[in-house]
Amino acid sequence: MTILLGILSPLLIGYVDHLGANFGRRGRLLTMVLWIYVFTALSAAALAILIGGAPTAVDLVLGGVSGLSASLALTQLYIGYVTRGVGIVGPVAAVTGAVIPIVMDAILEGLPSAVTSGGILVGVAAIWLIGARSTSDGWDRAAMKHGLTAGVMFGITATMLGLTGPASGVWPVVPGRVVAIGAVLLMVLLGRQPVKPSEGLIPTAMVIGLGGGAGLGAFTLAAQDNLAVAGLLFQMCYGFTLLFQILFAGERAARLQVAGFGLAAAALAMIILG
Repeated sequence: MTILLGILSPLLIGYVDHLGANFGRRGRLLTMVLWIYVFTALSAAALAILIGGAPTAVDLVLGGVSGLSASLALTQLYIGYVTRGVGIVGPVAAVTGAVIPIVMDAILEGLPSAVTSGGILVGVAAIWLIGARSTSDGWDRAAMKHGLTAGVMFGITATMLGLTGPASGVWPVVPGRVVAIGAVLLMVLLGRQPVKPSEGLIPTAMVIGLGGGAGLGAFTLAAQDNLAVAGLLFQMCYGFTLLFQILFAGERAARLQVAGFGLAAAALAMIILG
Protein backbone atom coordinates (compact mmCIF):
# COMPACT_ATOMS: atom_id res chain seq x y z
CA MET A 1 0.00 0.00 0.00
CA THR A 2 2.88 2.36 0.80
CA ILE A 3 4.31 1.88 -2.71
CA LEU A 4 0.92 2.39 -4.38
CA LEU A 5 0.20 5.56 -2.39
CA GLY A 6 3.80 6.67 -2.92
CA ILE A 7 3.39 6.41 -6.70
CA LEU A 8 -0.07 7.99 -6.75
CA SER A 9 1.21 11.05 -4.92
CA PRO A 10 3.90 12.15 -7.45
CA LEU A 11 1.60 11.28 -10.33
CA LEU A 12 -1.01 13.75 -9.08
CA ILE A 13 1.51 16.38 -7.97
CA GLY A 14 3.42 16.05 -11.25
CA TYR A 15 0.29 16.73 -13.26
CA VAL A 16 -0.73 19.77 -11.24
CA ASP A 17 2.87 21.08 -11.36
CA HIS A 18 2.67 20.79 -15.14
CA LEU A 19 -0.51 22.89 -15.12
CA GLY A 20 0.91 25.41 -12.66
CA ALA A 21 4.22 25.85 -14.51
CA ASN A 22 2.44 26.71 -17.75
CA PHE A 23 -0.37 28.82 -16.30
CA GLY A 24 2.07 30.71 -14.04
CA ARG A 25 3.71 32.30 -17.06
CA ARG A 26 0.62 34.46 -17.47
CA GLY A 27 1.58 36.51 -14.40
CA ARG A 28 0.14 37.05 -10.90
CA LEU A 29 2.18 34.13 -9.61
CA LEU A 30 1.49 34.58 -5.89
CA THR A 31 -2.20 35.13 -6.58
CA MET A 32 -2.26 31.82 -8.43
CA VAL A 33 -0.48 30.02 -5.55
CA LEU A 34 -2.95 31.55 -3.07
CA TRP A 35 -6.00 30.23 -4.88
CA ILE A 36 -4.36 26.86 -5.46
CA TYR A 37 -3.94 26.54 -1.70
CA VAL A 38 -7.56 27.49 -1.07
CA PHE A 39 -8.75 24.59 -3.20
CA THR A 40 -6.03 22.30 -1.83
CA ALA A 41 -7.35 22.96 1.68
CA LEU A 42 -10.90 22.17 0.62
CA SER A 43 -9.74 18.99 -1.12
CA ALA A 44 -7.66 17.86 1.89
CA ALA A 45 -10.52 18.54 4.31
CA ALA A 46 -12.95 16.50 2.23
CA LEU A 47 -10.45 13.64 1.99
CA ALA A 48 -9.75 13.78 5.75
CA ILE A 49 -13.47 13.54 6.54
CA LEU A 50 -13.86 10.66 4.10
CA ILE A 51 -10.91 8.66 5.48
CA GLY A 52 -11.35 9.62 9.12
CA GLY A 53 -8.69 9.70 11.84
CA ALA A 54 -7.93 10.98 15.32
CA PRO A 55 -5.08 13.52 15.16
CA THR A 56 -3.34 14.71 18.31
CA ALA A 57 -2.36 18.31 18.97
CA VAL A 58 1.23 17.41 18.01
CA ASP A 59 0.02 15.99 14.67
CA LEU A 60 -1.83 19.22 13.89
CA VAL A 61 1.17 21.38 14.86
CA LEU A 62 3.45 19.29 12.62
CA GLY A 63 0.91 19.72 9.85
CA GLY A 64 0.87 23.47 10.39
CA VAL A 65 4.67 23.68 10.15
CA SER A 66 4.55 21.62 6.96
CA GLY A 67 2.15 24.16 5.47
CA LEU A 68 4.47 27.07 6.21
CA SER A 69 7.45 25.34 4.60
CA ALA A 70 5.33 24.17 1.66
CA SER A 71 4.14 27.69 0.90
CA LEU A 72 7.74 28.91 0.75
CA ALA A 73 8.76 25.87 -1.32
CA LEU A 74 6.01 26.18 -3.91
CA THR A 75 6.55 29.91 -4.29
CA GLN A 76 10.29 29.43 -4.89
CA LEU A 77 9.64 26.53 -7.25
CA TYR A 78 7.17 28.44 -9.41
CA ILE A 79 9.34 31.57 -9.44
CA GLY A 80 12.22 29.40 -10.59
CA TYR A 81 10.10 27.67 -13.22
CA VAL A 82 8.82 30.95 -14.63
CA THR A 83 12.04 32.99 -14.51
CA ARG A 84 14.76 30.36 -15.03
CA GLY A 85 12.97 27.38 -16.60
CA VAL A 86 12.26 23.88 -15.35
CA GLY A 87 15.64 22.39 -16.36
CA ILE A 88 17.86 23.03 -13.30
CA VAL A 89 15.30 24.23 -10.74
CA GLY A 90 13.23 21.04 -10.84
CA PRO A 91 15.94 18.39 -10.35
CA VAL A 92 17.85 20.40 -7.74
CA ALA A 93 14.67 20.88 -5.73
CA ALA A 94 13.71 17.22 -6.17
CA VAL A 95 17.07 15.76 -5.11
CA THR A 96 17.38 18.12 -2.12
CA GLY A 97 13.79 17.44 -1.10
CA ALA A 98 14.35 13.67 -1.30
CA VAL A 99 17.59 13.60 0.71
CA ILE A 100 16.24 15.40 3.80
CA PRO A 101 13.48 12.88 4.72
CA ILE A 102 15.81 9.97 3.86
CA VAL A 103 18.43 11.26 6.31
CA MET A 104 15.78 11.95 8.96
CA ASP A 105 14.30 8.46 8.57
CA ALA A 106 17.77 6.89 8.88
CA ILE A 107 18.34 8.84 12.12
CA LEU A 108 14.98 7.88 13.63
CA GLU A 109 14.44 4.36 12.28
CA GLY A 110 17.90 3.19 11.23
CA LEU A 111 19.13 2.23 7.79
CA PRO A 112 16.79 0.16 5.60
CA SER A 113 17.80 -3.14 3.98
CA ALA A 114 20.68 -3.21 1.52
CA VAL A 115 18.34 -3.64 -1.46
CA THR A 116 16.07 -0.79 -0.35
CA SER A 117 19.07 1.44 0.38
CA GLY A 118 20.42 0.69 -3.08
CA GLY A 119 17.03 1.50 -4.59
CA ILE A 120 16.97 4.82 -2.76
CA LEU A 121 20.44 5.75 -4.03
CA VAL A 122 19.53 4.75 -7.58
CA GLY A 123 16.31 6.77 -7.22
CA VAL A 124 18.18 9.91 -6.19
CA ALA A 125 20.44 9.52 -9.23
CA ALA A 126 17.37 8.98 -11.41
CA ILE A 127 15.76 12.17 -10.13
CA TRP A 128 18.86 14.15 -11.11
CA LEU A 129 19.21 12.60 -14.56
CA ILE A 130 15.53 13.17 -15.35
CA GLY A 131 16.19 16.87 -14.84
CA ALA A 132 19.34 16.92 -16.97
CA ARG A 133 19.16 18.34 -20.49
CA SER A 134 22.75 17.87 -21.63
CA THR A 135 26.18 17.37 -20.14
CA SER A 136 27.20 20.85 -21.34
CA ASP A 137 24.54 22.79 -19.43
CA GLY A 138 26.14 25.50 -17.35
CA TRP A 139 25.30 26.08 -13.70
CA ASP A 140 22.73 28.82 -13.39
CA ARG A 141 23.27 30.29 -9.91
CA ALA A 142 19.81 31.84 -9.75
CA ALA A 143 18.20 28.56 -10.78
CA MET A 144 20.32 26.69 -8.21
CA LYS A 145 19.23 29.12 -5.50
CA HIS A 146 15.55 28.66 -6.28
CA GLY A 147 15.98 24.89 -6.56
CA LEU A 148 17.92 24.48 -3.30
CA THR A 149 15.55 26.73 -1.35
CA ALA A 150 12.50 24.93 -2.69
CA GLY A 151 14.13 21.54 -2.05
CA VAL A 152 14.99 22.28 1.58
CA MET A 153 11.48 23.54 2.22
CA PHE A 154 9.93 20.53 0.45
CA GLY A 155 12.15 18.24 2.53
CA ILE A 156 10.94 19.88 5.74
CA THR A 157 7.35 19.57 4.53
CA ALA A 158 7.76 15.87 3.81
CA THR A 159 9.48 15.22 7.13
CA MET A 160 6.86 17.04 9.19
CA LEU A 161 3.99 15.11 7.56
CA GLY A 162 5.90 11.83 7.87
CA LEU A 163 6.38 12.36 11.60
CA THR A 164 2.62 12.53 12.22
CA GLY A 165 0.95 9.48 13.75
CA PRO A 166 -0.77 6.87 11.54
CA ALA A 167 -3.99 7.35 13.50
CA SER A 168 -4.20 10.98 12.35
CA GLY A 169 -4.95 10.02 8.75
CA VAL A 170 -4.90 12.97 6.36
CA TRP A 171 -5.97 15.53 8.98
CA PRO A 172 -2.46 17.06 9.45
CA VAL A 173 -2.61 18.28 5.85
CA VAL A 174 -5.59 20.54 6.67
CA PRO A 175 -3.93 22.94 9.18
CA GLY A 176 -0.92 22.92 6.89
CA ARG A 177 -3.01 24.26 4.03
CA VAL A 178 -4.63 26.86 6.30
CA VAL A 179 -1.19 28.09 7.42
CA ALA A 180 -0.02 28.08 3.81
CA ILE A 181 -3.00 30.22 2.76
CA GLY A 182 -2.17 32.74 5.47
CA ALA A 183 1.53 32.84 4.55
CA VAL A 184 0.91 33.33 0.84
CA LEU A 185 -1.85 35.88 1.49
CA LEU A 186 0.64 37.89 3.55
CA MET A 187 3.17 37.75 0.70
CA VAL A 188 0.48 38.84 -1.76
CA LEU A 189 -0.47 41.83 0.39
CA LEU A 190 3.13 42.85 1.13
CA GLY A 191 3.93 42.60 -2.56
CA ARG A 192 0.84 44.69 -3.38
CA GLN A 193 -0.38 42.04 -5.76
CA PRO A 194 -4.10 41.56 -6.40
CA VAL A 195 -5.98 38.99 -4.33
CA LYS A 196 -8.70 38.83 -6.96
CA PRO A 197 -8.00 36.02 -9.43
CA SER A 198 -7.34 36.83 -13.06
CA GLU A 199 -9.56 35.60 -15.84
CA GLY A 200 -9.47 31.82 -16.17
CA LEU A 201 -7.52 31.32 -12.92
CA ILE A 202 -10.28 29.79 -10.78
CA PRO A 203 -10.95 26.69 -12.96
CA THR A 204 -7.22 26.00 -13.26
CA ALA A 205 -6.57 26.63 -9.55
CA MET A 206 -9.47 24.32 -8.70
CA VAL A 207 -8.03 21.45 -10.74
CA ILE A 208 -4.52 22.03 -9.35
CA GLY A 209 -5.82 22.39 -5.80
CA LEU A 210 -7.98 19.28 -5.89
CA GLY A 211 -5.16 17.22 -7.37
CA GLY A 212 -2.67 18.70 -4.93
CA GLY A 213 -4.84 17.92 -1.92
CA ALA A 214 -5.28 14.31 -3.02
CA GLY A 215 -1.55 13.99 -3.76
CA LEU A 216 -0.55 15.37 -0.36
CA GLY A 217 -3.06 13.09 1.33
CA ALA A 218 -1.65 10.04 -0.44
CA PHE A 219 1.90 11.09 0.47
CA THR A 220 1.01 11.64 4.13
CA LEU A 221 -0.46 8.16 4.48
CA ALA A 222 2.59 6.63 2.74
CA ALA A 223 5.10 8.69 4.77
CA GLN A 224 3.50 7.72 8.07
CA ASP A 225 4.47 4.15 7.18
CA ASN A 226 7.89 4.72 5.56
CA LEU A 227 9.23 8.27 5.40
CA ALA A 228 12.37 7.50 3.36
CA VAL A 229 10.62 5.58 0.58
CA ALA A 230 7.62 7.92 0.46
CA GLY A 231 9.90 10.96 0.42
CA LEU A 232 11.90 9.57 -2.48
CA LEU A 233 8.84 8.62 -4.52
CA PHE A 234 7.23 11.99 -3.79
CA GLN A 235 10.20 13.84 -5.27
CA MET A 236 9.83 11.83 -8.46
CA CYS A 237 6.90 14.13 -9.16
CA TYR A 238 9.35 16.17 -11.23
CA GLY A 239 9.69 13.20 -13.56
CA PHE A 240 5.93 13.12 -14.02
CA THR A 241 5.94 16.90 -14.54
CA LEU A 242 8.47 16.45 -17.32
CA LEU A 243 6.50 13.55 -18.79
CA PHE A 244 3.35 15.68 -18.96
CA GLN A 245 5.39 18.56 -20.44
CA ILE A 246 6.60 16.18 -23.15
CA LEU A 247 3.11 14.83 -23.82
CA PHE A 248 1.16 18.08 -23.71
CA ALA A 249 3.57 21.05 -23.96
CA GLY A 250 5.91 19.94 -26.74
CA GLU A 251 9.07 19.47 -24.65
CA ARG A 252 11.65 16.93 -25.83
CA ALA A 253 13.45 14.43 -23.62
CA ALA A 254 17.26 14.34 -23.81
CA ARG A 255 19.14 11.05 -23.68
CA LEU A 256 20.15 11.61 -20.07
CA GLN A 257 16.52 12.16 -19.15
CA VAL A 258 15.49 8.92 -20.84
CA ALA A 259 18.25 7.16 -18.88
CA GLY A 260 16.86 8.76 -15.74
CA PHE A 261 13.42 7.31 -16.39
CA GLY A 262 15.06 3.89 -16.78
CA LEU A 263 16.89 4.29 -13.48
CA ALA A 264 13.68 5.39 -11.79
CA ALA A 265 11.99 2.16 -12.90
CA ALA A 266 14.97 0.16 -11.59
CA ALA A 267 14.87 2.05 -8.28
CA LEU A 268 11.18 1.32 -7.87
CA ALA A 269 11.77 -2.38 -8.54
CA MET A 270 14.57 -2.50 -5.95
CA ILE A 271 12.42 -0.75 -3.34
CA ILE A 272 9.56 -3.18 -3.94
CA LEU A 273 11.92 -6.17 -3.67
CA GLY A 274 13.53 -4.72 -0.56
